[in-house]
Amino acid sequence: MRLTTQSTTLRRLSPDDLRAFQAYRNDPVVAQFQSWEAMDDDRAAGFLTHAATSEPLFTPGHWTQIAVADAETDALLGDMGLHLSQDQTEAELGITLARAAQGQGHATRAVALAVGLLFDETPIDRIRAWADIRNMASQNLMVRAGFTEIGIEVTDGVTEAAFVRARADV
Repeated sequence: MRLTTQSTTLRRLSPDDLRAFQAYRNDPVVAQFQSWEAMDDDRAAGFLTHAATSEPLFTPGHWTQIAVADAETDALLGDMGLHLSQDQTEAELGITLARAAQGQGHATRAVALAVGLLFDETPIDRIRAWADIRNMASQNLMVRAGFTEIGIEVTDGVTEAAFVRARADV
């Protein structure tokens, strides 16, 4: 899987991404609004190897982690989690970008590519996303990507804005 638009590419994560992956995943500013925890190098290497080799791309009830990369250099800029519900009616999307890659349109382009991929490759009716209410950049991203805010939810003590994007033909 490799999708490219302008300066942004979605591709499989690779063990070669370890250094860049660990740099942004261990950055407390990047991690402050995320639900994942930092990994040591061995665990991160295993995570990247699994993400690089797991087939198929979408398995009902499971997450798929993909790379957001620079289209020219293929350097890892961040990663995106895509989850297909067990009944395949909806997907969930989450994205993380390194600080240096933020504010350049990579997230908007990556989400647009992921939305197209999910609607083209799965039978889902909608995609859901959440953003910590303190994270205005993520909330604005979802709006730019055509998602509609549907309310506020509290999960595990975190207050988040909930967003949804429906398939155009539903």
